[in-house]
Amino acid sequence: MKTSLRVLLIATTLALLAPAGAGAQAPADLPLGEAHGVRLVRDQGAITLIFSQRASKLRKRFNSSYAWMECTKLGEVFSTSSGGNLDVPPTGRRFSTGIRASHVDFCDFFLRAHTVKRNGDRIHLGRRELLSIPLTQKGAVYVDERTRAAKMFAVLALASVMKVDLPGYPTAAQLFKKVPKLAKVVVELAAPVDRPPANRIGYYSDGLEHVAAVTLSASNKRLFLELSAGDVLTTNVAAYLGGFGL
Repeated sequence: MKTSLRVLLIATTLALLAPAGAGAQAPADLPLGEAHGVRLVRDQGAITLIFSQRASKLRKRFNSSYAWMECTKLGEVFSTSSGGNLDVPPTGRRFSTGIRASHVDFCDFFLRAHTVKRNGDRIHLGRRELLSIPLTQKGAVYVDERTRAAKMFAVLALASVMKVDLPGYPTAAQLFKKVPKLAKVVVELAAPVDRPPANRIGYYSDGLEHVAAVTLSASNKRLFLELSAGDVLTTNVAAYLGGFGL
Protein backbone atom coordinates (compact mmCIF):
# COMPACT_ATOMS: atom_id res chain seq x y z
CA MET A 1 0.00 0.00 0.00
CA LYS A 2 1.31 3.45 -0.87
CA THR A 3 2.78 5.50 1.98
CA SER A 4 0.33 8.37 1.45
CA LEU A 5 -2.61 5.99 1.82
CA ARG A 6 -1.11 4.52 4.99
CA VAL A 7 -0.73 8.01 6.47
CA LEU A 8 -4.34 8.83 5.54
CA LEU A 9 -5.60 5.67 7.21
CA ILE A 10 -3.63 6.41 10.38
CA ALA A 11 -4.96 9.98 10.48
CA THR A 12 -8.51 8.73 9.93
CA THR A 13 -8.09 6.16 12.69
CA LEU A 14 -6.92 8.79 15.17
CA ALA A 15 -9.82 11.07 14.26
CA LEU A 16 -12.34 8.29 14.80
CA LEU A 17 -10.80 7.39 18.14
CA ALA A 18 -11.49 10.76 19.75
CA PRO A 19 -12.73 10.40 23.35
CA ALA A 20 -16.37 9.33 23.49
CA GLY A 21 -17.24 11.45 26.51
CA ALA A 22 -19.08 10.24 29.60
CA GLY A 23 -18.78 6.69 30.87
CA ALA A 24 -21.30 3.89 30.59
CA GLN A 25 -24.82 4.72 31.73
CA ALA A 26 -28.33 3.29 31.62
CA PRO A 27 -30.10 3.53 28.23
CA ALA A 28 -32.74 5.85 29.73
CA ASP A 29 -29.99 8.36 30.51
CA LEU A 30 -28.77 8.76 26.92
CA PRO A 31 -29.18 12.43 25.95
CA LEU A 32 -31.67 13.39 23.26
CA GLY A 33 -32.00 16.40 20.96
CA GLU A 34 -28.42 17.60 21.39
CA ALA A 35 -24.88 16.67 20.34
CA HIS A 36 -21.55 18.50 20.41
CA GLY A 37 -23.16 21.74 21.55
CA VAL A 38 -25.87 21.71 18.86
CA ARG A 39 -29.55 21.45 19.82
CA LEU A 40 -32.32 20.27 17.52
CA VAL A 41 -35.78 21.76 18.09
CA ARG A 42 -38.95 22.16 16.06
CA ASP A 43 -40.02 25.65 15.09
CA GLN A 44 -43.49 25.73 13.52
CA GLY A 45 -43.00 22.09 12.58
CA ALA A 46 -39.65 22.55 10.83
CA ILE A 47 -36.42 21.13 12.21
CA THR A 48 -34.24 23.93 13.56
CA LEU A 49 -30.63 23.80 14.74
CA ILE A 50 -29.31 25.99 17.55
CA PHE A 51 -25.52 26.25 17.85
CA SER A 52 -23.93 27.05 21.21
CA GLN A 53 -20.73 29.04 21.56
CA ARG A 54 -18.67 25.86 21.94
CA ALA A 55 -20.01 24.63 18.60
CA SER A 56 -18.68 27.68 16.68
CA LYS A 57 -16.10 25.66 14.72
CA LEU A 58 -18.70 23.06 13.84
CA ARG A 59 -21.06 25.85 12.74
CA LYS A 60 -18.51 26.99 10.15
CA ARG A 61 -18.37 23.51 8.62
CA PHE A 62 -22.07 23.79 7.83
CA ASN A 63 -21.31 26.74 5.53
CA SER A 64 -21.15 24.58 2.43
CA SER A 65 -23.35 24.04 -0.58
CA TYR A 66 -22.84 20.30 0.06
CA ALA A 67 -24.32 20.36 3.57
CA TRP A 68 -27.08 17.76 3.86
CA MET A 69 -29.32 16.27 6.51
CA GLU A 70 -30.94 12.85 6.65
CA CYS A 71 -33.42 11.78 9.33
CA THR A 72 -34.11 8.10 9.93
CA LYS A 73 -36.96 6.15 11.45
CA LEU A 74 -35.75 2.73 12.54
CA GLY A 75 -37.91 -0.27 11.74
CA GLU A 76 -37.78 -3.88 12.83
CA VAL A 77 -36.75 -4.96 9.33
CA PHE A 78 -36.51 -1.85 7.14
CA SER A 79 -35.68 1.71 8.12
CA THR A 80 -36.96 4.80 6.31
CA SER A 81 -35.24 8.15 5.87
CA SER A 82 -35.98 11.64 4.61
CA GLY A 83 -34.00 14.83 4.32
CA GLY A 84 -32.47 17.23 1.89
CA ASN A 85 -29.90 19.91 1.14
CA LEU A 86 -29.21 22.60 3.75
CA ASP A 87 -28.96 26.16 2.51
CA VAL A 88 -27.14 27.39 5.60
CA PRO A 89 -26.59 31.15 6.01
CA PRO A 90 -22.97 32.18 6.67
CA THR A 91 -23.71 33.53 10.18
CA GLY A 92 -26.18 33.05 12.98
CA ARG A 93 -26.52 30.54 15.80
CA ARG A 94 -30.08 29.55 14.91
CA PHE A 95 -30.91 27.92 11.57
CA SER A 96 -34.19 26.52 10.32
CA THR A 97 -33.68 23.65 7.89
CA GLY A 98 -37.18 23.99 6.45
CA ILE A 99 -37.47 20.19 6.63
CA ARG A 100 -40.46 18.71 8.48
CA ALA A 101 -39.37 15.14 9.23
CA SER A 102 -41.59 13.74 11.98
CA HIS A 103 -41.59 10.56 14.07
CA VAL A 104 -37.90 9.92 13.35
CA ASP A 105 -35.32 8.38 15.67
CA PHE A 106 -32.23 10.39 14.74
CA CYS A 107 -30.88 12.87 12.20
CA ASP A 108 -27.46 12.81 10.52
CA PHE A 109 -25.78 15.95 9.22
CA PHE A 110 -22.93 15.68 6.73
CA LEU A 111 -21.21 17.12 3.67
CA ARG A 112 -22.01 15.11 0.55
CA ALA A 113 -19.21 13.58 -1.49
CA HIS A 114 -18.09 15.97 -4.22
CA THR A 115 -15.22 16.92 -6.50
CA VAL A 116 -13.13 20.08 -6.20
CA LYS A 117 -10.34 21.66 -8.22
CA ARG A 118 -7.02 22.25 -6.50
CA ASN A 119 -3.95 23.47 -8.36
CA GLY A 120 -5.58 22.49 -11.63
CA ASP A 121 -6.35 18.93 -10.48
CA ARG A 122 -9.78 17.48 -9.78
CA ILE A 123 -9.90 15.87 -6.34
CA HIS A 124 -12.74 13.72 -5.08
CA LEU A 125 -13.73 14.34 -1.47
CA GLY A 126 -15.73 11.65 0.25
CA ARG A 127 -18.71 12.16 2.51
CA ARG A 128 -17.73 14.03 5.66
CA GLU A 129 -19.76 13.47 8.80
CA LEU A 130 -20.66 16.58 10.82
CA LEU A 131 -22.80 15.24 13.65
CA SER A 132 -25.74 13.00 14.51
CA ILE A 133 -28.53 13.99 16.88
CA PRO A 134 -30.76 11.30 18.43
CA LEU A 135 -34.41 12.12 19.05
CA THR A 136 -35.59 8.90 20.72
CA GLN A 137 -33.94 6.41 23.04
CA LYS A 138 -33.99 3.86 20.21
CA GLY A 139 -32.18 6.36 18.01
CA ALA A 140 -29.71 7.24 20.77
CA VAL A 141 -28.73 3.60 21.22
CA TYR A 142 -28.35 3.18 17.45
CA VAL A 143 -26.16 6.27 17.03
CA ASP A 144 -24.02 5.35 20.04
CA GLU A 145 -23.42 1.78 18.86
CA ARG A 146 -22.80 2.88 15.27
CA THR A 147 -20.18 5.40 16.43
CA ARG A 148 -18.38 2.86 18.58
CA ALA A 149 -18.54 0.23 15.83
CA ALA A 150 -16.82 2.70 13.48
CA LYS A 151 -14.00 3.11 15.99
CA MET A 152 -13.52 -0.65 16.29
CA PHE A 153 -13.54 -0.97 12.51
CA ALA A 154 -10.89 1.76 12.24
CA VAL A 155 -8.57 -0.15 14.60
CA LEU A 156 -8.97 -3.41 12.66
CA ALA A 157 -8.53 -1.58 9.34
CA LEU A 158 -5.19 -0.24 10.57
CA ALA A 159 -4.21 -3.71 11.82
CA SER A 160 -5.05 -5.16 8.41
CA VAL A 161 -2.81 -2.61 6.69
CA MET A 162 0.08 -3.42 9.03
CA LYS A 163 -0.46 -7.15 8.47
CA VAL A 164 0.87 -6.79 4.91
CA ASP A 165 4.42 -6.36 6.26
CA LEU A 166 4.14 -8.85 9.15
CA PRO A 167 3.65 -12.62 9.62
CA GLY A 168 0.12 -11.90 10.79
CA TYR A 169 -1.97 -9.27 12.53
CA PRO A 170 0.17 -6.93 14.65
CA THR A 171 0.30 -7.41 18.39
CA ALA A 172 -0.85 -4.55 20.60
CA ALA A 173 2.79 -3.60 21.20
CA GLN A 174 3.43 -3.40 17.44
CA LEU A 175 0.25 -1.37 16.97
CA PHE A 176 1.28 1.15 19.64
CA LYS A 177 4.81 1.38 18.25
CA LYS A 178 3.40 2.25 14.83
CA VAL A 179 0.90 4.80 16.20
CA PRO A 180 1.86 5.75 19.80
CA LYS A 181 -1.24 7.92 20.30
CA LEU A 182 -3.42 4.82 20.05
CA ALA A 183 -2.27 3.82 23.53
CA LYS A 184 -4.45 6.62 24.93
CA VAL A 185 -7.66 5.01 23.70
CA VAL A 186 -6.79 1.37 22.91
CA VAL A 187 -5.95 -1.25 25.54
CA GLU A 188 -4.54 -4.74 25.05
CA LEU A 189 -6.80 -7.69 25.81
CA ALA A 190 -5.42 -11.01 27.05
CA ALA A 191 -8.27 -12.87 25.30
CA PRO A 192 -10.82 -11.87 22.66
CA VAL A 193 -13.70 -12.52 25.09
CA ASP A 194 -12.46 -9.96 27.62
CA ARG A 195 -14.16 -6.63 28.35
CA PRO A 196 -12.18 -3.38 28.11
CA PRO A 197 -12.71 -0.38 30.43
CA ALA A 198 -15.48 2.07 29.51
CA ASN A 199 -14.69 4.38 26.58
CA ARG A 200 -11.72 2.30 25.47
CA ILE A 201 -11.21 -0.01 22.51
CA GLY A 202 -9.93 -3.41 23.57
CA TYR A 203 -7.54 -5.01 21.08
CA TYR A 204 -6.55 -8.67 20.93
CA SER A 205 -4.16 -10.35 18.50
CA ASP A 206 -2.35 -13.68 18.53
CA GLY A 207 0.18 -12.23 16.08
CA LEU A 208 -1.11 -14.54 13.36
CA GLU A 209 -4.64 -14.87 11.97
CA HIS A 210 -6.80 -14.08 14.99
CA VAL A 211 -7.61 -10.46 15.86
CA ALA A 212 -10.45 -8.72 17.67
CA ALA A 213 -11.64 -5.28 18.69
CA VAL A 214 -14.02 -4.90 21.61
CA THR A 215 -15.73 -1.94 23.26
CA LEU A 216 -18.63 -1.17 25.59
CA SER A 217 -21.64 0.86 24.51
CA ALA A 218 -23.00 3.70 26.64
CA SER A 219 -25.51 1.18 28.03
CA ASN A 220 -22.65 -1.23 28.93
CA LYS A 221 -23.36 -3.68 26.10
CA ARG A 222 -20.26 -5.54 24.87
CA LEU A 223 -19.67 -4.81 21.16
CA PHE A 224 -17.13 -6.79 19.19
CA LEU A 225 -15.55 -7.38 15.79
CA GLU A 226 -13.45 -10.54 15.50
CA LEU A 227 -11.54 -12.01 12.56
CA SER A 228 -10.08 -15.51 12.55
CA ALA A 229 -8.33 -17.80 10.05
CA GLY A 230 -9.98 -17.84 6.63
CA ASP A 231 -11.22 -14.26 7.10
CA VAL A 232 -14.14 -15.52 9.20
CA LEU A 233 -15.91 -12.53 10.74
CA THR A 234 -17.77 -12.79 14.04
CA THR A 235 -19.60 -9.69 15.29
CA ASN A 236 -22.71 -8.30 16.92
CA VAL A 237 -22.53 -4.96 15.08
CA ALA A 238 -23.28 -6.30 11.59
CA ALA A 239 -26.13 -3.78 11.21
CA TYR A 240 -23.59 -0.95 11.04
CA LEU A 241 -20.90 -2.48 8.81
CA GLY A 242 -22.58 -1.50 5.53
CA GLY A 243 -21.62 2.11 6.19
CA PHE A 244 -17.95 1.10 6.40
CA GLY A 245 -17.85 -0.49 2.97
CA LEU A 246 -18.51 -4.09 4.06
